[in-house]
Amino acid sequence: MRPYKMFSISRYVLLALSVIFALPCIAESIKISAPKGSLIIVGGGETPIDVQKRFVTLAGGPGKARIAIFPMASTEFDEESMEVVIDFQMLDAEVQVINFSRVEAQTDSLKRLLEGFSGYWFLGGDQTRLADTLLATQALETVERRYEEGAVVGGTSAGAAVMTTAMLTGKRHGPAISPENAATTIARGTFVISKGFGFLPGAIVDQHFLKRARYNRLLSAVLEQPELIGAGIDEETAILVRPDGFWEVLGASYVKIFDARRAHFTENNVHMVGASGITMHLLPAGSVFDPEQGRVILPGG
Repeated sequence: MRPYKMFSISRYVLLALSVIFALPCIAESIKISAPKGSLIIVGGGETPIDVQKRFVTLAGGPGKARIAIFPMASTEFDEESMEVVIDFQMLDAEVQVINFSRVEAQTDSLKRLLEGFSGYWFLGGDQTRLADTLLATQALETVERRYEEGAVVGGTSAGAAVMTTAMLTGKRHGPAISPENAATTIARGTFVISKGFGFLPGAIVDQHFLKRARYNRLLSAVLEQPELIGAGIDEETAILVRPDGFWEVLGASYVKIFDARRAHFTENNVHMVGASGITMHLLPAGSVFDPEQGRVILPGG
């Protein structure tokens, strides 16, 4: 008969203890540090001068800021693009408009060019054009790395919607309906959600929010993906996402937050859904939102 090999139980205990005590060190070694850069996400319309000044400051300040302007969300280089260039130049920032195709986004020459900027600004238009041009390219990887190192990234309108991992495209599933009917629709699976850049994970952004009454569109998206914080940013208003993770509201109007992470929903998978416990915050300029804890500091509060 083949003898059994004997092992001491204490050997297993010592092995288990060594793994347990090593876990903090292992966790620390694989911990991903937070980005050192900031995001400025504008809901469209005229970008207030104080928001532009904040962007330039975060990009290194007057005389030092080097800003790349990306107009690819639009089909043509229009008057709005020129206005943004002039606005930043008047704040003593060096500005360069960089318009490129998806093929060019994969080149080493563009990668080297983008490495020299301290700020990156995405203009408005169609957010799907930005995603189609930049996702999974060397160009976007370079901007992401520079953001992690401390550069500031910003955008307005379409350039705001694309900042999150899950992105509202502005399109609907199924047949098109009138804007009047769209404004009264709240249902899962109504609006197309695709992949964005992912600078702001855990959230989904809608722009021109109060101006175009897009409450139901954002609420439908949050009902579909309740793990995401819905941020409706009005025109002439911005969210500054700071390196500490807090969101600071800048500009002239409001940011509306829909937080369904602790809400209760109907269990069935019907198109329409019942929900309770969705938290809503109305944040004027000067407000600070802690997305991790869901807490708000209102100005003067």
